[in-house]
Amino acid sequence: MTWRTMNSIMSIALIMGAIGYALNLNHSASQTIFFASSGVGPTYFPNVLAALVVILSLVTLVKNLRDKSKENCAVILTPNAGYILATFALVVAFLLSWQFFGFFYLNAFVLLTVLMTLYRIEFGLKNSLIVGLITSVSTTGFLYVLFGQVLALSL
Repeated sequence: MTWRTMNSIMSIALIMGAIGYALNLNHSASQTIFFASSGVGPTYFPNVLAALVVILSLVTLVKNLRDKSKENCAVILTPNAGYILATFALVVAFLLSWQFFGFFYLNAFVLLTVLMTLYRIEFGLKNSLIVGLITSVSTTGFLYVLFGQVLALSL
C-alpha cells in the first residue's frame, strides 16, 4: 500500500465518520433542546466540528489525489499488520458482545487477557497468559471500582 492510497482511505474514513457522527447527533434527544432554544444549542459546536472535519478531509483527499510525487507513491511497510488487524477484530468483537449480551466487566477481562497474551506471545504462552491474567484482573478491578462503585455507573 502506498502513502497515496493510505491517505485516501483515511480521508474517506474521516468523512464517513464525521457524517455519521453528525447524523447521530442531530437525531439525538438533545436536538429538541436545540429547536426549543434561541441561539446556540448543545449540537451547534459538534456540528461545526463535523463540518470542519469533512471540509478538511475533502481538501486533503483532493490534494492527495493531485500529488504525484515520488514520496507520495512510496510503499508503506507495516511489520505488525497482523497485530493491528487482530486488535481491530477483537475490539469489534468486544463492542458487539457488550452491545448484545451486556456484561461489560467480563468482556473487558476477556479482551484484555487475549490482547495481553497475544502481544507477549514471544515470551512463551504460559508466561504471557499469567501476565495477561494479572493485568486483566487488576485493570478490570480498577474499572469496576471506578465506574461501578465510585461513580455508580452501570456499564
